Amino acid sequence: MKDILAEKGRKLTYRDSVVTVTAGKYVYLENCRRVIEYNDIRIVVELTDMQLHIWGNNLRVDCCSTDTLIVYGEIQSVEWIKKGGKSR
Repeated sequence: MKDILAEKGRKLTYRDSVVTVTAGKYVYLENCRRVIEYNDIRIVVELTDMQLHIWGNNLRVDCCSTDTLIVYGEIQSVEWIKKGGKSR
């Protein structure tokens, strides 16, 4: 029941996460919750209902606000993993 109410609340407040990847040079994340793992080849970020795994070289993070991040570097792949499920 709690999950259903949370999903309806998220839809009402438009808090779904937005991910923008540009030219393999940066990833712009809106409505992210927290950084789970951070090093120069992999960054894992918790989004609203999934995790985002960003792989590359010389990765670094810039914080624009409390829920917005920009990941810079040579982006090689991006993987979405739904919470409690498999990657998609």
